Amino acid sequence: MRGSYRSLWGLLPLALAACLAGGAVHPARAADKVVYINSSGGTLDDIYRKTFWDPFTAATGIRVVSSAPVDQAKLMAMVKSGNVIWDVTEVDDGDFWRSKQLGLLAKLDLSKLPISDMPKGTYDPYGIWENAYSTVLVWDTDKWPMAGKHPTSLMDLWNQKDFPGPRCLWKDAIDNLELGVMHAGVPRDKVYPIDQDLAYKQLDELAKNVAVWWTTGAQSVQSIVNHDCVMGTTWNGRPYQLVVKDHAHLGVAWDDAILHSAWWAIPKGAPHYDAAMKLLAWMEDPHRAVRQAVLTGYAGPNRLIAQYLPKDTAAFLATAPEHMATTLIASDQWWAENGPAAEKRFLGWVISK
Repeated sequence: MRGSYRSLWGLLPLALAACLAGGAVHPARAADKVVYINSSGGTLDDIYRKTFWDPFTAATGIRVVSSAPVDQAKLMAMVKSGNVIWDVTEVDDGDFWRSKQLGLLAKLDLSKLPISDMPKGTYDPYGIWENAYSTVLVWDTDKWPMAGKHPTSLMDLWNQKDFPGPRCLWKDAIDNLELGVMHAGVPRDKVYPIDQDLAYKQLDELAKNVAVWWTTGAQSVQSIVNHDCVMGTTWNGRPYQLVVKDHAHLGVAWDDAILHSAWWAIPKGAPHYDAAMKLLAWMEDPHRAVRQAVLTGYAGPNRLIAQYLPKDTAAFLATAPEHMATTLIASDQWWAENGPAAEKRFLGWVISK
């Protein structure tokens, strides 16, 4: 799910030329018996197949053929050549806005989707949220039990007085820049455009206590379990798996969490457009989506899912109302426009520490 918009930028001239030269490619509308879907792969795809794809095939006779990983460069190449293979593709949060601008995506038939049950901003003429997820704070409850004084906000990353010890942070500009300016006192509704100089003043203070710059979701929580760090950032589905299923000694704080979502989209020129729309509508059914949420800790945009969730799952859901009240919604547009330069600066800063 968590990918990188960075692969998109090196191909902008190529993609723009393709859009100008090739013109619009209209999707096929035949009654097809297959859907080719491109996604992140791994365990999440196994769950998708169990909860969505195989039941969809059983009900409709339409096979779902999956491929991975998400590949923005390949999407561009397909649209440029007019040889589009995928019917549905996952588009990571930082790539979605730019993909629309470049004309890589087909318009969805929103009349086929339950948009009346989806909050504004979770759907678009060119895509719908796949799974909302938040960057949250996770800590070692052996050190600070839930019954006592414990961290409550991502701002506690800086709080060495009450919660001393090494920290773990994602080795990426995304989230860290937002956290920096919020720690400087910028309110959530004023975070964008990000004042990067202000962010780095706060990150300079935090960096001296960072023991692990993690690069995978598994590493983010395993570093806490292994006691390499006492607290750090992670994506909410990671502690959900460990706490609910394995009873790991991890606590999660949601204040100042940062919400993201990958998107489902149909590439322009998809060969099986009608079947793709049927699959997207199938995956938005709340009765089916709740099974996926229970297995992963992530949920799609249909607000009706919440009423069917068990309490231990709802407590870890990024879109739960009590969590959304203190959450920053990441700006895909800002990252699409500023990401490459921001990443270059951030990685140079990490190396200097």
